[in-house]
Amino acid sequence: MRKVQSLLLILNTVWATDLSTIDSWSRLFETNEKTHATPHITNIIRDSPDKLNTDQIKDLEKLGIYVKNNIFLIERPEGLTETYTTDHFKFHFILGDSYDSVDNIDYVISMGNVFENVWKFYVDSLGYSPPVEDQMIGGSNLYDIYLLNLPSGYFGITYTSNAQADSPACASFIKMRNSYSSSIFNEHTELENIQVTAVHEFFHAIQFSYNCYEKLWFMEATAVWAEDELYDNINDHYRYMAPWFSNPEKPLNYTSGIHMYGTFIFFQYIDEHLGGPETIRECWERSNENSTFIGDKSYLSIDEALNKQNSSLKDAFNRMRIANRIMSSNINAGMYTYEEADEYPVERPEIKEYINYNKGDYESYSNSELYLLSSHYIELETDSPIVITINNNSGPNSDLSLFTVVKYDNKERWSIRTNNEINIDPLVGLDYISIIISATSDSQNNWDYSLNIIDGQREDFSFYSPYPNPGGPKNPINNELQVIEPQNLSIKIFNILGKLVWSTEKNASESGLFTIKWSGKNQNKKDVSSGVYFIFAKGKYSSFTNKVTFLK
Repeated sequence: MRKVQSLLLILNTVWATDLSTIDSWSRLFETNEKTHATPHITNIIRDSPDKLNTDQIKDLEKLGIYVKNNIFLIERPEGLTETYTTDHFKFHFILGDSYDSVDNIDYVISMGNVFENVWKFYVDSLGYSPPVEDQMIGGSNLYDIYLLNLPSGYFGITYTSNAQADSPACASFIKMRNSYSSSIFNEHTELENIQVTAVHEFFHAIQFSYNCYEKLWFMEATAVWAEDELYDNINDHYRYMAPWFSNPEKPLNYTSGIHMYGTFIFFQYIDEHLGGPETIRECWERSNENSTFIGDKSYLSIDEALNKQNSSLKDAFNRMRIANRIMSSNINAGMYTYEEADEYPVERPEIKEYINYNKGDYESYSNSELYLLSSHYIELETDSPIVITINNNSGPNSDLSLFTVVKYDNKERWSIRTNNEINIDPLVGLDYISIIISATSDSQNNWDYSLNIIDGQREDFSFYSPYPNPGGPKNPINNELQVIEPQNLSIKIFNILGKLVWSTEKNASESGLFTIKWSGKNQNKKDVSSGVYFIFAKGKYSSFTNKVTFLK
């Protein structure tokens, strides 16, 4: 056991912060971006006081942060003489007419009910370990929450405390507002503001118990994700989406501004398609195992958690980027849906470049600033077949991921293709062709690439993305093929080892849309095991492959 005070001293010497101390101080005191103070306070106390001048340190004292022996110390609020206890929490407050007083005891009781609901959500329902016990506080064995008049704009703040805890954990306490009735909070009711703040800040308390060293973007993105997981109808997190979707070229772990809050969409995708809330908890359990105050293990922890879902950080990232372009809740989008897509205040990510291609042209687009786990979206218009290729000018092509998303005219149908060379024929009628280029290798931080477009070949049929995906015995997988020229079609399904599992043929005597269902049977009509399968469709001239997951 050791004091967090000592932990902070170590962090002062070796922690590599994403935001500078000055940046975080500015966010706290000079900008209007004050809804979430926790990451910036955490960032400041992880660094050295000598990065700030005397006046700036004086400002921090307004938030209970002091300097002693050249390290930051956190002091708890004084003068809150009243207490109210629930099963797991101890609320500190005062009644009356003072600056920090609450209007009445009913406000405190209401907040107690909310926090107990939040505890039940995290600990009893999702299986997280509760925050580590704060042994510096008088033996109540309850989590401390202080109600007072926070600086204007702050919803709530979670502080690491100076209590003892086994590394890598930190004990913590929370400050909540004594009122959420001012105009800055009028988008929601007072109860809704309390609810969304409680679920967000208490997740920080849990995070500090798992890994006090974890990166800020990971902390904030998962805390915002949790808001909607418990209080689905408040949708306060929607306000982070427009800035995030406007900047797909920023890396996944970008921490400046409010971008890291909008990164919740990555964990929302994981929640809906790759194991549910349990996978998010597994990310934090892996974070606990990988904890270090030197370097960044956030990507590693997420990748290890996703491996248990037969996925990876790269796979989930690419799927999320495709889902962000499709932006639909329609079942035809398969693994690229969002349940609330129709309600989201965004339609698509920002387009990096628009290209209009005419037959016989040669188009090339180059960019020298593609960062690790960031993406560029390029929109393409053409009336003739094209071939799209990409060249990585700063390393192997395997460092980059190239996908196309094709939406068909007047249909809720999409085709997803990936390869170093992609042929697209617009003859069937297309709503849009979107190209997604992402950097998904950790071999470096920045890439220079060239995208090339030339004349392509006519395709005699198209193979839409199978749905539902994943499928199961009660949800057969639909394989839809848009046939342009009459022909015989061969459909084969292979397991991940390349062994043929099932096959069929379809004689398409006329053009049209055909659906072939697969219910998880092999050629001998026996049930296949759960796992990843590849569906191969071959016609007279063209062939396509789609990946699906079958779950019993």
